[in-house]
This record gives sequence, structure tokens and C-alpha cells, in this order.
Amino acid sequence: MKVITRTLQALAVLGAIAAGVFYFLAKNEYQSLDTNLQSLNASLKAERTRVQKLQKENATQAETLAAQADEIQKLTADSLLANNQLLQIQRENKRLADERDAQEIAERRLQKENSRLTQEVNVLKATSVPQEEIANYELAIANLERQVLELQQTQPLQQVSSILPSSIPADPSLRGNVLTVGKGASFVVLDIGYSDGVRLQNELYVQHADTPIAKIQVTEVKENLSIARVLPESLVKTPQTGDSVSSLN
Repeated sequence: MKVITRTLQALAVLGAIAAGVFYFLAKNEYQSLDTNLQSLNASLKAERTRVQKLQKENATQAETLAAQADEIQKLTADSLLANNQLLQIQRENKRLADERDAQEIAERRLQKENSRLTQEVNVLKATSVPQEEIANYELAIANLERQVLELQQTQPLQQVSSILPSSIPADPSLRGNVLTVGKGASFVVLDIGYSDGVRLQNELYVQHADTPIAKIQVTEVKENLSIARVLPESLVKTPQTGDSVSSLN
């Protein structure tokens, strides 16, 4: 009986010791688990903070990307507008270039026409007599006819050779044409005058079909006209309107 009692007491002590050991081990495990849990909570909190930061960064990046997308869209629109404006400017430049070319062609045409009209005006000025001078010319012609008639009965105003040259130089200093032949071929009116180099007492030669037919002497000079008497002793053929007149030098 005593043995059983001692055995039971020993078992009770051992059970108490085992319970204590188990309690100690369980407490240490609990503390370890609690430490691990706290560590995990801290890590989770840190991870949540990092996730929130990443979410903010992602939101910021999303806003930046959206702004960049808007900017790209705006730049694309501006580029399209600039291209359209460039095409419009190119079309306008081409139109202006075509207009400039047309204006240059028209200007050249006008310049040619102006040059032609100027030449015609100069010819008209050189070959026409103003109305107010017609009476003076008629009076001068009448006086010249009278003088010629008088000269035919006296000696010439100036001694000249009655021999005509066989030909006239190809490029004389004076060259013109007969406009009018006076009565009896006593004088001629020429289409060259003072502006062409004609001077009083100049001796010229009338040609018909490149053949000298008469020698003339200038008695009156106007700006674009002159009057010359036909030297009777040199007359081979009666001058006609349109015959050429030249000097020997």
C-alpha cells in the first residue's frame, strides 16, 4: 500500500514536472509565435505602405501618360493643321508663281508692243509734218521753185562736179529717201534732217535701183526733214518718191 502511494506520489510529481515543462515550452512557443506575428504584421504594414506608394506612383504615371497622350494628340492635330497650311501655302506660292510668269510674259509682250509703237511713232515723227508747218513748207517750196528758175538762168550757188559716181558706198554717213519731188524735178524733199546729220550745202546723190541719177544740194534743214535743189547739170533721170539718197562718205 505504501509502495503504491509512493508510486502515485512520484507519478504526480513527474506529472507536475511534465506539466511545468510543457507550460514552459508552450509559453516560449507562444512568445516566439507572437514575435513572429508582430514581425509579420510589421512586414505586412511595410508592404501595404509600399503598395500604397506604388499605387500613388502608378496613379501619377497614369496621369502623366494621360497628359502625354493628350499632348501627343494635340501635337498630331497641330501637325495635321501645319501640313494643311503648308499645302495651302505651296498652292498659293504656285498660284503666285504662275501669276508672276504670266505677268512677265505680258510685260515682255507689252515691252515689244511699246517698242514697236515707239518705232512707229519715231517713223511718223520723222516722216510727217505738223499741220501748222504745212503752210510754211508750201511757201518755202514756192520760194525754192522761184530760186531754181532764177538759178537756171545764172551760175549755180556753188560750183560742183557734174560727174556722178558709178556707185555709192555701202555704208554712207547719210542715208534717206525722197518724200516729194518738186515741180519740174527742180528740188526734192527728204525724210532726213538735222537730227540725222544733214547740214546746209551738203551734197547728196539720188539713186534709183542702186544707180545714181542726180546730185542734190541741201538748201534748207529741219529737225527731221530737209529740202535740196537738184543740180540740173547732174540730172540723168527724174527722181521719184521713194528713191534713196546717200552721201559719198
